[in-house]
Amino acid sequence: MFFIYWKWINLTIMILKDYFTNRIRFALTFFLFYASTLLVYSQNTFDGFEFFNDETILEAKIVSDFKFLRKEKYKSAYQPAFFTVYFANGDSATTEVKIKARGNFRRKHCLFPPFKIKFNKDDFGSSSVAEYNSLKLVTHCRSQPAYTQRLHEEYLIYKMYESLTEFSFKSRMFKINYIDTGSKSDPGWFYGFLIEDIDQLAQRTNSIEIEPKSLHPERTNRYYSTMLPLFQYMIGNTDWSAVYFHNVKLLKQNDPTLYAPITIPYDFDYCGLLDAPYAVPPEKLNLSDVTTRLYRGFCRTDEEFQEMFDLFIEHKDEFMDLISSSELLDERTIKDDLYYLNRFFEVIENPKLVAKSIKIECQK
Repeated sequence: MFFIYWKWINLTIMILKDYFTNRIRFALTFFLFYASTLLVYSQNTFDGFEFFNDETILEAKIVSDFKFLRKEKYKSAYQPAFFTVYFANGDSATTEVKIKARGNFRRKHCLFPPFKIKFNKDDFGSSSVAEYNSLKLVTHCRSQPAYTQRLHEEYLIYKMYESLTEFSFKSRMFKINYIDTGSKSDPGWFYGFLIEDIDQLAQRTNSIEIEPKSLHPERTNRYYSTMLPLFQYMIGNTDWSAVYFHNVKLLKQNDPTLYAPITIPYDFDYCGLLDAPYAVPPEKLNLSDVTTRLYRGFCRTDEEFQEMFDLFIEHKDEFMDLISSSELLDERTIKDDLYYLNRFFEVIENPKLVAKSIKIECQK
C-alpha cells in the first residue's frame, strides 16, 4: 500500500511540474492513463518473466509526448513515459519509465527515431528486468511497409548471431501501440524490438564490459574475432570497426586465464541483407552499393577459416528457416533474403571462391 501511495505522490509532483511548464494536456493525459492502470500495476509485475528467453511476440503500449521526442531528438535529456506489456494470459504490467531518442544516422533520418527506455529498478523488485536499467528500442523508423520489412530483417539478424554464440545481444519483438500525448493524433500500432542491455549480457556470460579508446583486433579473442567479420560478410555489413568499436562492444571474461576480450556486434541496419533505402557503403571502400560484400577481417590459417566455415554451414538450415518461416516478412523479402544468404554459402563451400573473395581481401 505504501508503494501505491508513493507512486501517487511522484505522479502529483510530475503533474505540477508539467502544469507550470504549460504542458497541461500531457500531464492530464498521464493522470487519466495512470489512474486507469494503477490497480493493474499493483497486481502485475514482470517478476518471474524471462524477458528475452521467450520469442513470443507480445503487445505493448508506450504513452509519451512523441511530438516532443521528435522535436528534441538531438538532445540527450530523458522525458517521462509509461510502458505497458500485455501478457499472453491476459494480464498486463505497467511502469513509469523515461525515454530519449538514440542512434546516429537513424536519429536524423527516421521520422519516428529509435529510443532508449530507462526503467526504474524499484518498480520491478526482484524481476529480471530490474537488472537491465535501460533497454534500446529499435522502431519502425517510418510508416512505409518497406521500413517495417527492414525492421523485421534486422531482428532476425540478431537471432542469427544469437544462435552462433552466447556472446551476443538477445532481442524481443513487440507490437506496440504508441499513444502521443503531445498531438491530437497517435502514431498507432507498429512493430519494434528491444535489445538486451550490455550489463545484462555481461552478467549472464560472467564477463565485464571494457571500453578502451582503441584496441588492435589481434589482441582480442581470436575465435570471436574470426566469427564476427565472417558474420558481417554473410549479411553484407561494412558499417563496423573492431579497432575503434564502431557498432562493436567488448566483453572481458572474469576467468583470469581468458584474458583476450570478446567482440560483439550490434546495429545491422546498413547491411546488404536489409538493403535499407538510406544505406550507402563507406566512400573509402569504393563499393557500388551495400549489397556488395567485402571481407574486413584479418587473415587466418586455412584450419581456422575452415573451422569457422564449418560452424556457419552447420547453422545454414537454421538461418534459412528463420527467414523462410517468418510470419513478419513478405514473400518478396523472403525470396531476396534467401538468395542473398545462399550466395554467401556458395562462397564458403567452394575453396576457389574463398580464395578469390575472402582470403584475398583479408587484412594481413
